[in-house]
Amino acid sequence: MNHKVIGISQSFSPAPFVRALKERLQSTFLPDGSRPHIELVDLDWSSPDADAPKLVQEGDVKIRVLEESYQLIEKGAQVIALCNFRNISFLNEVQTEITTPVTDILQACIEELKKNPVKKLGYLGRPGTDKAKLITETVSCEVPVEWVYPSEAMLEVFDELESGSHCAVIPDQKKACELFGKVCSNLLSEGAELVFPTCVMQALFAAALKSEGYNVLDSMSAYVSYLCFTDWEKLPKPFKIGIVGGLGPAATVDLYDKITKATPAKNDQEHIKVAVEQNPQIPDRTKYLLHGGVDPTLSLYAACRKLEKDAVDAIVIACNTAHAYFETIVPHLSVPLINMQQVTLEEIRDKFGPDVVIGLMATDGTIETGIYGRKAKSMKLAMVVPDKEHQAMVMEAIYGEKGVKAGFTDGHCKEVLLKAAEHLVRDKGAQALILGCTELPLILEETDNIKLGDGHAAIVDPTASLARRVVKVAGEITKIRGVR
Repeated sequence: MNHKVIGISQSFSPAPFVRALKERLQSTFLPDGSRPHIELVDLDWSSPDADAPKLVQEGDVKIRVLEESYQLIEKGAQVIALCNFRNISFLNEVQTEITTPVTDILQACIEELKKNPVKKLGYLGRPGTDKAKLITETVSCEVPVEWVYPSEAMLEVFDELESGSHCAVIPDQKKACELFGKVCSNLLSEGAELVFPTCVMQALFAAALKSEGYNVLDSMSAYVSYLCFTDWEKLPKPFKIGIVGGLGPAATVDLYDKITKATPAKNDQEHIKVAVEQNPQIPDRTKYLLHGGVDPTLSLYAACRKLEKDAVDAIVIACNTAHAYFETIVPHLSVPLINMQQVTLEEIRDKFGPDVVIGLMATDGTIETGIYGRKAKSMKLAMVVPDKEHQAMVMEAIYGEKGVKAGFTDGHCKEVLLKAAEHLVRDKGAQALILGCTELPLILEETDNIKLGDGHAAIVDPTASLARRVVKVAGEITKIRGVR
C-alpha cells in the first residue's frame, strides 16, 4: 500500500473528536508498516450574522467545508474525512466539485454493518428529527435493518445531556457515559442487537460503553479502519473543454454558441463544461507572422497553461492563424489541443470525397504559413487560394474599416467576401469553400449549396466543424467515465 495522506475537515467539527481521530489515525499502522500522514487546515473567517437568511447560513457551512477540502487537496490529501454529522446532508454536493474522495463517519459505520450485519439496530439519539430521518434512511438504503428508537421516558436523558453539555466536554465523560448507558439499556431491552451512535461525540464514548457491557457500534474504530485500509482513488471527473478566446472576442462567442447548439442536451446539466480564457490582448497573429509585430507565442501559451491548471481535458483555439503556433506550444502542454484545420479537412473529405477541390478564404498569415495547405497536401486533397486581388478582398472583409473585426457582418464586408468566393469557384474550380478565419462565419453561414455567379459551392465553417468534434469527443469521454 502506498503512503496514505488523510485530510481531516475541522469545519464545524467538535474539537475533541478531531483530536481523538487524529491521535487514533497516527497510532494506526498500515499494512506496509507505515502510519498515515494527517493533514489539517485552519480557516479564519467570520460567520454570517445570526439573523441572516437560512440560505446564507446553510451556504456558509457548505462553502467552508468545500474551501477546506480544496486546501487539504493542495496539501496532498488522498481522502477527506468529514467530522460532523451535519455534513452528511451535503456530502454529495461537495463531492460533485472535487475528484478526491470525500467520506464521513456514517459511511464507515455502514461498511462495518455490511461486514457484521444485524437485524435490529438501536438509534442512540432523539427520534423524529430531520437528522434522525436522514441517518436512518441513509443507512437503510444500503443495509436492510429494522430500527429501534428510545422510549418516550428516555427523552429526559437527552434533555439532560444537551443542557449539561456532557457530550461536548471531555471531563464530563463519566456522566455522559452514565446517561448514554441508560438509553443503551432501553434500546437493548426493546430488542436492538446493536446500538448505533448518531453523533461524533457519542463515538468518543463508544469504547467506554462497550466496556460497561453495552453492545454499541464502535464508530470511531470503524472510521479509523475505513480511512486507513480503503484504497482511495480519485473519482472520474466530467469532461471539460478549454477555449483560448479573444482572437477575436466575437469569434469566441460564435464557437461557444456552436458547441452549445451541437450538444444533444435536454436540460442545462446535460451540456458540456466549458472554461474560456478570453484574452483580446493577445498580439495579432497575422501581423507578427508577416510584418514583424509582437510575438503572440507566450500569450497563447500562457492562456493554454491557465486552462491546463483548470483541469480541462482538451483545448481549442478560436483562431485559425493561431494554429501556426501549435508546433511550438503543444510539446510544452500535458493537455491535447484539437486542431481546427485537421478537423475541418477531415469533415470535408468524409462528406464530399477525396477528389473535392477546396477553396480557402483566410488571412494572409494563415495562407502563407500553410497551416491548411500543408495538411491538405498530406491528406492528398486539392486546395486553391485566391489571387492577389481577391485575397485583398478577403483581408478587407476581415480587417477593413467596415470589416468583421470592426463589428460589421453585412454590407461591404459581405460583398467583397462573396466576390472572392465567386472567384474561387469560377476561376479555380473550387467546390467547397473554407471560411478560414474564425470571424468569417459571422458574415457567411455554413451551407452545402450556395449560388456564386453561374456556379455553386459548399461553404464550410471550421468553427462549426471544431464545435462538432468537441461534442463528439465529449460524448466519447463521458461514456467512458460515466459522469457528466
